[in-house]
Amino acid sequence: MLEILNESDAKRSIYIYSSQMATGLNDESSLFNFVVKEGNGVKGLVDSGLTEVPSLYIQPPHQRIHKQQAAASPENMIIDLSELDGPSHDKVVKAIVHAAETLGFFQVVNHGVPLKLLESLINAAHEFFSQPAEKKATYLKGVSPSPMVNYGTSLVPEKEKVLQWGDFVYMTYTNDADALEFWPNECK
Repeated sequence: MLEILNESDAKRSIYIYSSQMATGLNDESSLFNFVVKEGNGVKGLVDSGLTEVPSLYIQPPHQRIHKQQAAASPENMIIDLSELDGPSHDKVVKAIVHAAETLGFFQVVNHGVPLKLLESLINAAHEFFSQPAEKKATYLKGVSPSPMVNYGTSLVPEKEKVLQWGDFVYMTYTNDADALEFWPNECK
């Protein structure tokens, strides 16, 4: 385990991780342990100086999105949620399904979430994910002090053939008191 005392130590630590990772990138077991079990996640891979995407993250060609599907116009990927509660409900639902199935993402507009709240969420995510792996690993599935908070990479990495290129933190909201007690301080 590395302890970072100051900025120059942080740079040395990243170099040390990078040196260690360089020899283990082709060993899927070591990579899996580093990313999933030790809680370093995809961010830890990137911070270690990774220059190529490991094979554990590469979809087989037959499961990839086809260029023809991905070439949809941007207008089809913007979904107006203000029409969800009206006569266009089915059209909006179909647009969401189409965007999710063909690209895997879409932009929603007119959702009613205040910009200030969205900015606060982005800041909280940056604060949480910029922490050292040891601190985030406190909330790993199976060891988290609360079933209301889980941190990890991929949804069920032990069963997935290809890992997801991203890290997450799930927090269940039941009431303000539970959130204040169980959620990470960076996310309250």
